[in-house]
Amino acid sequence: MNTHPIPENLILVKGDTAQGAGNELFGIWPSGYVRQITPAEHEAWGYPDAHREIPYGQDEEFLQLAAYDRALRA
Repeated sequence: MNTHPIPENLILVKGDTAQGAGNELFGIWPSGYVRQITPAEHEAWGYPDAHREIPYGQDEEFLQLAAYDRALRA
């Protein structure tokens, strides 16, 4: 159901199931812009797989991405 193309060069990073709510998906754009991808965006792009999954126990990486997202939304 890929109704919209995924933005070019967007890197999708998924947190481990033990991190956050267990289902966060972050997007990292070439410009360095980082934010959490919404379920609607993920659906519109046809549910692409993450390019990278944060391994269990690497909470620092997850917390950094989550901090960027929170700062953006503040």
